[in-house]
Amino acid sequence: MTDAGLDQAFDKVRSLLEGDLEHPGLTLYDLRQLVGYPEKGDGPLCYTLPEDPSLRGVTAVRFFYYPRDPEITLIVEIEDKQGKRHLRHFRWNGSGWTSPIGFKGDLLATRESGSSHGLLEIAGDFYVGYPLEEAEGLAEYIRRGEAAGNKYLLCPRDNTRIFYAPSVAAAGLACPRCNNTTLLYKTLSFSNPEDRLDQILREQKALRVALEELMLYLKRKLGP
Repeated sequence: MTDAGLDQAFDKVRSLLEGDLEHPGLTLYDLRQLVGYPEKGDGPLCYTLPEDPSLRGVTAVRFFYYPRDPEITLIVEIEDKQGKRHLRHFRWNGSGWTSPIGFKGDLLATRESGSSHGLLEIAGDFYVGYPLEEAEGLAEYIRRGEAAGNKYLLCPRDNTRIFYAPSVAAAGLACPRCNNTTLLYKTLSFSNPEDRLDQILREQKALRVALEELMLYLKRKLGP
C-alpha cells in the first residue's frame, strides 16, 4: 500500500542526509549542532524537523542522536498520520551515514505486507504477530530500556526471547532456533537489574548473528 506522505518525508530525509549537487549532506558536526550536543547533555538528544511542504503528509520527523552508543549514532523517526513510527538506524563512519548490521537503514517508505503475523528477527530477538514497523519500534524501546511490562517467552535451552502480540496464542509457540515447545513466560521489568549472565548470552547471540551476516556480505563481494 503506497503512502504519498511517507514517500515525500523519506525523500526529504534522504536529501538531508545524502545531500545533492547544490547542498552537502548532513554531517555528524551538523547533527550535534541541531540537537545541542554537548551543551544539553549526553543524550539521547532529539531534533524535530520544522514544518515543510514535503512533510505535510506525516505528523513529525525526528532525529535522535546517541553520542554514547557504539552501534547507533542516529535514529530517524517518522511518525505517520496514523501514529505509526517508521524508524531508520544509522552510524557515522567518518564521511557519511551507514546502517549498522542487523538494523534497518534504507530510506524507503515502509509498505504494508500480507505477512504481518509472521516471525521477525530483530537484533537477536524474535517477534510474532507484529507488523515490521511495530516490531522495530518495540525493539528500539527494549534497547532503550523503556519497554517494561511487555510479555515474552524465554527458551531455557538457548536463551532465545520471543515477544508476542496480544492477538497471538502464546501457548502454541515454539523456539524458532531449537523448536523447543517448553518455554517460560516472562515480563520485562527494568525496576530490577536483569541477570548478568542472560545479558551476556543475548549479546553473544546478537554478535554471532552480526558476524554471520558480515561473512555472507564479504563472500558476496569478494567471491569464493
